[in-house]
Amino acid sequence: MRNASIPRPLIGITPDVGTDLAAEAEYAIRRNYCDIILAAGGVPIILPYGNAANDYLTLVDGLIITGGLFDIDPALYRQRPQKALVTKAERTKFEKMLIEGALVLNLPTLGICNGMQLLAVTLGGGLVQDILHDVPGALDHSPDSPATKRHHAIQITGATDWIPAAACSVFQVNSVHHQAVMPSPAYRTIAVADDGVIEAIDVVGHDFAVGVQWHPEYAVSPLDHYVFEGLLAAARRYNHARSELRCD
Repeated sequence: MRNASIPRPLIGITPDVGTDLAAEAEYAIRRNYCDIILAAGGVPIILPYGNAANDYLTLVDGLIITGGLFDIDPALYRQRPQKALVTKAERTKFEKMLIEGALVLNLPTLGICNGMQLLAVTLGGGLVQDILHDVPGALDHSPDSPATKRHHAIQITGATDWIPAAACSVFQVNSVHHQAVMPSPAYRTIAVADDGVIEAIDVVGHDFAVGVQWHPEYAVSPLDHYVFEGLLAAARRYNHARSELRCD
């Protein structure tokens, strides 16, 4: 039975925006993002775009920068586009503000797929714009198979507090991306695919600032649950520390 004195952490989640279901622009988020946060013991809060990023960060105990079917503007990582790209300037600007503020606060942060890429870019890292074109011997990281299916293996390359598995452990994950994060001293690589593509990073000096290239919200692997359990554990620590400060 849950202890009533221990609040469920509030986890802010960034939505997408579009006009697929109505003529007017709508915020949209897949239900599985919210479901897996609820299952892990948190309370999901959707964060509309705008100038309230700092206000959101004072309310939540953790942050998820979600994935999406678009690319980050290469100008943000000092490159020119190799081909026509689909970008979402408003969303990227908003999410970048959230990441910048979260890093200052040491707020637990999880970037998923495009969210991992933006975390890396915000820290000064770069991106591989097209894996199949730019990575020799690359796997197809954007296959026709749905995200509900495991697609390829990844290997854990660095020890972390949130993965209860040794380095060199192998997990199967889904895959829905055509770009990849490049190495940077601003973060550690903690998982790679067989072709060397970086699949997970964490930020040195932060309790939980993690990016994963696959989509753990589909819960197709034990590793997916470790991701959200790690986020929620960090969010509880953050909430407790913040409560202690308020009581001083």
